[in-house]
Amino acid sequence: MDVLMAECTGLWRRALLVGADGSRDAGGNVRWLQGITAYVDSRGFAGPLHQRGNVFEWHRDVDLEPPGPFPDAGAMHWDGDVLVETGVHEDYAEHWVRDADSAGPCAAAFLRSPDGARGLLMRVGDLFGWAGAGSVVIGALGGVEWTNLRIAPSDDHVDAVGQRWSVELSEGKSIS
Repeated sequence: MDVLMAECTGLWRRALLVGADGSRDAGGNVRWLQGITAYVDSRGFAGPLHQRGNVFEWHRDVDLEPPGPFPDAGAMHWDGDVLVETGVHEDYAEHWVRDADSAGPCAAAFLRSPDGARGLLMRVGDLFGWAGAGSVVIGALGGVEWTNLRIAPSDDHVDAVGQRWSVELSEGKSIS
């Protein structure tokens, strides 16, 4: 069954990774927060998600790791309530399960720091995702992670981690 990007909003936990060598990881410690197009992945990257047919590509505006040899792209389909991602450029399969209470209004601000670094602040319901200044965080709005990052959003900038980030592009209504 075809997947629409609008069906992907929320917090996802990876339930299974099957590698090219047949290895399996069912640890469930990888999380992915998806908004309208913006996403934050707990593995250390964030940016906009693009869709062409059943292929989704995660563009990494912020990436704490060196770029891989291939674009991060996967063919997506539903298997009941499980979102199954199959690698396009690499041989893998990931099974994603959405947290039940992770729906709600979505907004995002694609950011630029005074020194030119990219950042992203997004919201999905009562959750937020932050990527920038060497960190990637997914947490509760107003929670300890939010407070520790000292986030204060406005329409044209976001104050976070001791810097004023300019909003280059936004989607949705309001982050705060």
